[in-house]
Amino acid sequence: MSHFYLSHVRTVDEEWVASFFHDLCRVVARRTGRSPEAVGVRGKPQSAEVSVDLLGRSTVLVVLHSPRYFSQSYCRAELSYFQRRLNMQRSRTGRSADAVVTVRWEPDLAHSLEAVGPYPPLDVRSEAYRRDGLLHLLRLKARYRAEYEEVLEAVVDRIVAAGEKLPEVHGFDATGSHAPVGAPSHVGSQEVSFVVASTARDDASDERHSLQYYGKTVLDWSPYAPGEHEALVSLVKNTATALDFTATVLPLDEQTVDRIVREQDPEQLVVLLVDAWVAMRRDEHRLLAVVDERNPEATTALEPRARDDTESAEWAATLDDLLDRTLPRMRGRRTEYERWKLLDVESFTSSLRKVLIRLQNEALKSVEAVQSPATPTEGLHTFPLLGRYSS
Repeated sequence: MSHFYLSHVRTVDEEWVASFFHDLCRVVARRTGRSPEAVGVRGKPQSAEVSVDLLGRSTVLVVLHSPRYFSQSYCRAELSYFQRRLNMQRSRTGRSADAVVTVRWEPDLAHSLEAVGPYPPLDVRSEAYRRDGLLHLLRLKARYRAEYEEVLEAVVDRIVAAGEKLPEVHGFDATGSHAPVGAPSHVGSQEVSFVVASTARDDASDERHSLQYYGKTVLDWSPYAPGEHEALVSLVKNTATALDFTATVLPLDEQTVDRIVREQDPEQLVVLLVDAWVAMRRDEHRLLAVVDERNPEATTALEPRARDDTESAEWAATLDDLLDRTLPRMRGRRTEYERWKLLDVESFTSSLRKVLIRLQNEALKSVEAVQSPATPTEGLHTFPLLGRYSS
């Protein structure tokens, strides 16, 4: 049953936010046959408190995006909480839920609506809304009533369509330390580079006939959701964000390999996302071999190979042999988690979380190794390693 949470910058423009919230509740109630008091909530206007209970009961987050949105810890926390729920829902079902509705409240020259994350922003015809934002329409409602009603109905369409209950998440950080995708990274956020070793549809090897897993570019590779381009990119970004990483996704090419091989920072983490079929291509085979020589304490690989991909199952012996010859160091490295032939999105996400925690631990140990002998005993090396008892 649809229930929305309105996320916005508090204490400012309160009269207009309250007016929009009232109208939104009224129209959702009319559409669903429920009471206006039972269809939506928002945080206390004069407080920075974040209510996990209110967020957890909601199926949709409506974001009023403005230049000040990402500067407020409670806004980041609200968005982060929904990102983590969506990430868990996707890991369980393999499906993406349209549960974050981004509304242009005020124009933001520094961050586009797409900066909020991998969620489609509200799309309406109104030129006034696209240029000046919803707050402008509210202030001049007598002039822009038709445009305002169009935006209102479009938001309600998205709310009513998203009635699926999302999973609960625990360990919520009310300070919003889990920065959303596209938000300015905060101090202490560790960077990770995901390198996608796959191919565009038009460049697939002659032996590969199941082209539904590929798109126009390398980053469109979607091993678990054929036709849903960038699904893998969104999944790894959201998973990394939930673990307090700042994620960059790059295609495997000469420029990327030069960048990550030249990097000497022990904390610069690299996760190679490998499509086994790409090892059949000469150039990619060579680039993979170069990455295989990189510092093993900060580099690892994951190989999605979907259960439904019958062609890959038929070629399993050949693909395994190719990977053994192309990535001998990575393939020969023993770990306590699966990294190869990850058959579904749930096993992939589980392994990805463990990979990130392990890489973070290895990076911390590398930093300890180069600490000055004068480092006090109560310094960094006395902290317990993250994920030591993780499953």
